[in-house]
Amino acid sequence: MTAAAQTAIEAERVAQIACANCRKLLDVGHLPSFSQIKCPECGLSQIVPARFGGFWLIGKLGAGGMGVIYRAMDKELGRQVALKVMKRELGANEEFVRSFKHEAQAAAALNHPNVVQIYSFGQVEGQPYIAMELVSGGRLDEMIADGRALEETRALEIHLQVVAGLHAASEVGLVHGDIKPANILFGQNGQAKVVDFGLASFIGQQQQGGQVWGTPYYIAPEKARGQRVDYRSDIYSLGATLFHVLSGHPPFDGATPVDVVMARLTQPAPSLLTCNAELHPATAALVARMLEVEPTMRHPSYAALEIDIQAAYEAAWQPLKTATTRKTRLATALRPTPSPANRNLLIRSAIALLAVLLVAGGTLLWSAHHRQQQRRLAEAQQREQLQQAVAQGEVTFNQINNLAGLIIKLGEGLGPLEARINKQAAANTNQNTALARAALEIEKGLEIVNETTDTQALADTARQRLRDSTNFAAAQEAQRQLETYHTSLIERHNLIQAHQASAQEALAEAGKIQAQAATAARQARELAAQEAARKKAEEEARQLAAQQAAAAELERLKLVQAELDVIDAARGANSVLIGQRQFAQAAASLAKLKIAQPESQAYIQNITEAYQAMERLKEFIVEAVRNSPYPNGWITGSGARDIIKASANDGLTIALGAAGQVMVPWDQVTLTHLDRITNHYLETADLAPAVKGELKLALALICYESGIFKMAETYAEAAGQADPALKPKVQRLLPGFGEE
Repeated sequence: MTAAAQTAIEAERVAQIACANCRKLLDVGHLPSFSQIKCPECGLSQIVPARFGGFWLIGKLGAGGMGVIYRAMDKELGRQVALKVMKRELGANEEFVRSFKHEAQAAAALNHPNVVQIYSFGQVEGQPYIAMELVSGGRLDEMIADGRALEETRALEIHLQVVAGLHAASEVGLVHGDIKPANILFGQNGQAKVVDFGLASFIGQQQQGGQVWGTPYYIAPEKARGQRVDYRSDIYSLGATLFHVLSGHPPFDGATPVDVVMARLTQPAPSLLTCNAELHPATAALVARMLEVEPTMRHPSYAALEIDIQAAYEAAWQPLKTATTRKTRLATALRPTPSPANRNLLIRSAIALLAVLLVAGGTLLWSAHHRQQQRRLAEAQQREQLQQAVAQGEVTFNQINNLAGLIIKLGEGLGPLEARINKQAAANTNQNTALARAALEIEKGLEIVNETTDTQALADTARQRLRDSTNFAAAQEAQRQLETYHTSLIERHNLIQAHQASAQEALAEAGKIQAQAATAARQARELAAQEAARKKAEEEARQLAAQQAAAAELERLKLVQAELDVIDAARGANSVLIGQRQFAQAAASLAKLKIAQPESQAYIQNITEAYQAMERLKEFIVEAVRNSPYPNGWITGSGARDIIKASANDGLTIALGAAGQVMVPWDQVTLTHLDRITNHYLETADLAPAVKGELKLALALICYESGIFKMAETYAEAAGQADPALKPKVQRLLPGFGEE
């Protein structure tokens, strides 16, 4: 499970999805949930979903203090829903989970066009959720954002629809508790729908320690004071919402939530006409009554409120007699001048330096004259040796020039080889060591040419020194340098020939390697094309099979839904038999249904098993009364009577004293009587824990089928306590009950 940032909601990332258009499988494990991916096959862009229990989360619709709302796909039923997922810490709150479950059950039973339908509820990884109708026409708070106000007749029309939804909810005992613009949604046809009834009972628990749960702009004064709330509190919140919609701002405001609430408690609501003089007085009077501080001063019923809104709506279509109007920013651095003391020091230093130079100059002049005398004597003695050395040096210099010419000519022959190497290198996309070796040989040969040119320059300098020599030693040194250069060129001449031969050999080898590589590349391309064609054929076959399987599964799910609808219809019809305590007949009616799908068979099996458990309870009571009549077991308004007989078909026989006895049919044996009789024999009879647990489970099932959910939950928990091994069966027959 990966945590979604800033929401504290955990959902499982998906590794692979199928393109909704071409069914190509796309790897998305490296992408975050709700990011976009483009199908490389057909180009369709779609959202990377996340997995949450039995739902695919397709995208986030909104977030609040309690959780996040997602657009989701119910994997089992194949329909899109709005999935409200609560934060994990709320799942750890047992009181919240219990209230959440009961309110969701009640709201799920409410089916009205102006109330968002609740489909299911549950928990995934400790996170409670409700799956509800997906309403995609926007929210009221979005329509009035940035201080915008709605046109008067449209605003009244919306609130008339909201009142119809609240009226229907009130008739089944639901108080919303958090009416505000964000909880009023719109269908595609613009019809208003109220959302979040499933959280009503928990809202009041959040008002603790002087803190007001939720946005304080629409909360009723009695709720802010921590007093009892009822449908009139919802009327107040709806009035504050209508005020905001018509004026562009809430009726009360402040720097903090506490300031907003205090303004509501200490000040009357402002008149709508002071905020928008173009409104009809009937509308202003309507809102003023809805915003009365005392609940008794508000509308006494939703029916009365509907009448007033309808009247204001009709009046708003009439033009006002009086026209109204609405309310209308850098430094230069200087060299320092020497002081007189410094100037004298410089003069003395200059005189001392001049004296030293004069002494040194005299010494140098004498040394030069002495050397000149010695050189003349040496030249006279070695003139013949000097001439011989110069002549020999000239011969060596000529040999150097001739050999350098041969090397340079060989270097010119390296140019075409280098061009061939470059051409082959440009055409070669793979590494070729022979080609690299040929290039290296050429590079070394060209280095020899450059070195030869340098050697020629050095030889020319040595020759010039030889010609300029005035003694045999200097001439002999220059001659030795020329001979060294000549020997070096002989070695380079041999080397450049070897480099040239090696380059030609490597170049030929590189050509063979390139030819082999070209053949291998062509063969690889042919194999790749064949493999791609094979994979494409396999993918097309797999996609076709997947499409066929998906179509078959969709048809099967339709069959499942149809069978479930048939079972639910039969179960509803059996409610009469349940009230008559004819449980065996109810089970027999289900046996006549033709059910084929595994899911439907499991569902009908659970219902049948529940009916059979109820019948066993009835049989237990009959047998227990026969064995031991129940003194004072029948409680009526006139007193307690003895239960003296019982019949599975007829009912219970009650002793009337001197007046005789009377038979009470099973359909007149109420849940209260069943509860009293069953508990009496559970306490007096010596029963195994497993039997006691089964009988308590049967009572829970009868309460559940009769719509008494609180009593059903009590007996479900008691059944699990009597026989812990019975808990899985309790949770299977009564989903959501009997849990710890």
